[in-house]
Amino acid sequence: KTATMNNPETKHIQNTTKIIMNSILALDQGLTGFTVGVTVYFFFIQSPKLGKTMGKEKFVPLMMALTRTWAKTMFLSSTANLATSLYLSSNGTMNIYMVAIGWMAMALNWFVVVPAALKAGARTTRERKGDNSKDLKEFAVNGGGKTETKSLHQTVVVFVLIMVGAFVGHLVDLTSYV
Repeated sequence: KTATMNNPETKHIQNTTKIIMNSILALDQGLTGFTVGVTVYFFFIQSPKLGKTMGKEKFVPLMMALTRTWAKTMFLSSTANLATSLYLSSNGTMNIYMVAIGWMAMALNWFVVVPAALKAGARTTRERKGDNSKDLKEFAVNGGGKTETKSLHQTVVVFVLIMVGAFVGHLVDLTSYV
């Protein structure tokens, strides 16, 4: 057994396996950081700044188009993140609960909530005519209109918070594997 462990071919295989696992771990960390960073920037930095400078009438249509792009990108990123985490967990050392929760929150947003919110937002275009309100608190609570968009907007935000929280938890968990 010791002779096999000291075999140069065995050491090469072990080193190669370690390099592959470390590369996948780095990819997982990068995907998690990307997903969290883009989402935090999009919802909590860019949106308030654009909302304040543009006013609701101009901001909401732009935000609707950007939200569609954000949701698609984050779904793809979180799916790749889930795949890398599943691969890393295949040896039984990594907990994937947090990344799975983050992925589920993003999947629900991508497939259910965001499309419904965008449709409702499109229907409320008339309500926004001439509304150059720059009240961020009102937009954060009510969304683009004052009708059905309120609950959908809040649901998108709840799933975003769950997703970000879960992926931050996953990122913290990843630090124990480095």
